[in-house]
Amino acid sequence: MKICCSLLLLLLFSQQPSAQAIKKADGASEHPEDEHIYDGVDYRWYWNANLGIVVPDDDIRLNEAQVLDLRVGKHFNENWAMEFEVMRDEYDFDIDFDLKHYAATFNFMYTNHDPLWKPYFLIGVGGIYSDSRFPETQDSDLIVNLAVGGSWYFTGNGVRIRAEARSRLDTNDSDLPGQDGFGDGQFTIGIIVPIGD
Repeated sequence: MKICCSLLLLLLFSQQPSAQAIKKADGASEHPEDEHIYDGVDYRWYWNANLGIVVPDDDIRLNEAQVLDLRVGKHFNENWAMEFEVMRDEYDFDIDFDLKHYAATFNFMYTNHDPLWKPYFLIGVGGIYSDSRFPETQDSDLIVNLAVGGSWYFTGNGVRIRAEARSRLDTNDSDLPGQDGFGDGQFTIGIIVPIGD
C-alpha cells in the first residue's frame, strides 16, 4: 500500500508543464472558465457519489463492510479543490455485528490535470460517530482522511468516473472488532457530475 501511494504521489507531483500554461503560451484565453473542460480545469461546482468497501484495521477480508459517501466540491485554483463529504458505512463480520459509522469531513485535494486520469492527493479532517449494537455503545471521534485517486471523463458535460484508495485514521481504540486500531482502508468508485453549464 505504501509503495502504491508513493508511486501515485510521484506521478501527481511530476514537473510537467500544465495544459493551461501551454494554452496561455499559445495565446489562448486567460479566463479558465472559457477553456475546454477536457483540456484544463473544470471550475464548476460538482457533486460526487461513491460506493465501496472498507478493510477494517488489520482484517484483509473485503466483504465485511460497505461504505457510501456523498461529496460537493469545487476547484478554487488550477490545482487545489475543496470538498464537503458525508459518509456512512456498516460492518457485518458474518455475525450480524451491526456496527455503523457516520462521518462529515472537509477535504482538500491537489490534482495534476496533465495526465488523462487526473491523479490527486487528498487530505480531510472532520468527525466520525460510531454506533454499535453488540455491545451497545456510541462514540464520537476525530477523523483524518489520507487518499490518492484519479478520475476519467465518462460522458458529455464533464461527467467523470472517480476511483480512490484511502486510509481513514481516527482516535477510537475500543478493542471492539472494527475499532481495535486507529486506521481503516477504504476503496471506492463513483461518479462526478458538474453542476451547471
